[in-house]
Amino acid sequence: MQYHYNQLLDFLNDDSFIRWALFGENESFWQSFLEQNAYQQVTVAQARQLIHKISAAEQTDLPTLDQQAVWSRIQVAIEDTPVEVTEPIVVQTWWHRSTWRWAASIALLIGISWFVWRNYDSHSVTYGDLVASVDDQQALIERVNNGEKPLRISLEDGSAITLTKHSKISYPNHFTKDRRRVLLSGEAFFEIAKDPGRPFYVYANELVTKVLGTSFWVRAFEQDKQVLVNVRTGRVSVYKQPWVNVADPETTGLVLEPNQQAVFSRQTENLTRRLVEQPLPLPTAEKAESVVRFDEVPVPTVLKAIEKRYGVDIIYNEDVLANCVITTKMGDESLYDKLDLICKVIGATYKEVDAQIVLESKGCQ
Repeated sequence: MQYHYNQLLDFLNDDSFIRWALFGENESFWQSFLEQNAYQQVTVAQARQLIHKISAAEQTDLPTLDQQAVWSRIQVAIEDTPVEVTEPIVVQTWWHRSTWRWAASIALLIGISWFVWRNYDSHSVTYGDLVASVDDQQALIERVNNGEKPLRISLEDGSAITLTKHSKISYPNHFTKDRRRVLLSGEAFFEIAKDPGRPFYVYANELVTKVLGTSFWVRAFEQDKQVLVNVRTGRVSVYKQPWVNVADPETTGLVLEPNQQAVFSRQTENLTRRLVEQPLPLPTAEKAESVVRFDEVPVPTVLKAIEKRYGVDIIYNEDVLANCVITTKMGDESLYDKLDLICKVIGATYKEVDAQIVLESKGCQ
């Protein structure tokens, strides 16, 4: 690819450049570009800072945001305060020469985006924000659970939502032909009917959960510091859609499987994957024999049975555990009770790493 960029807008219109600035992708290419185009170092530095400033100031996840319209406004603002580079400039000194011009440019851009976004908070999206962004385009039905018992809601596509106390949800009377979308405030359990041609999206604060057919929990109260997505069956994709127009925000998210959860910190904006607090047997395992006995069997055999029962990956050194045998049963105990028992018998320890169990042992004599 040949890059003949001279102005700030050239870089800001390049998805590859934006992804490098935000996520460090294509690092070698852009470093090579800087080496071959030293005179562009100032403009590149300004563009990277601008992308981070806008991303930090306006990062949100409105489902029907017209990003191109907003971006057009910002382009006009940039053109009104052009930044030109006519000769090589040492990177270490550019800030002292253009501090006020750059600060004014940042202030102008953030001010415009602030106006366009109706003064949204820089690090939070509320249920009201989400509803306001779509109710003028498609009429929504709102259901609120003010009672003490869970409220079950049936949707036209065959999906069902169980809404907990003090929670509310908005959805259209009829889904569009290409997607199904609901807006949540609070906590709900979703049982989604399969429809490969129409993905199902749950918008909750700053997170989007995308599924085709599965069951999962979402907890996203406005006052909470975290948003949680907990998968019961199937798989879901969870991601935070950045305001800056990257090619595909889903590629920076997480894919969750049963007994895994996504935890999003609304303060630090970190999205992590963990096991749920109490992993449950998979539905297929629940139908199997309730109690399984093991008599003097190798520990790896028991661990594989646990993996299959809970859908949780357990990482261990099979050679080290080759001489470890155990007599036990697998019943209604929790996953962690089973692991505690095994580790106590063979003198091992375990820990959770990225929604997996890592078991460490020195082996058995």
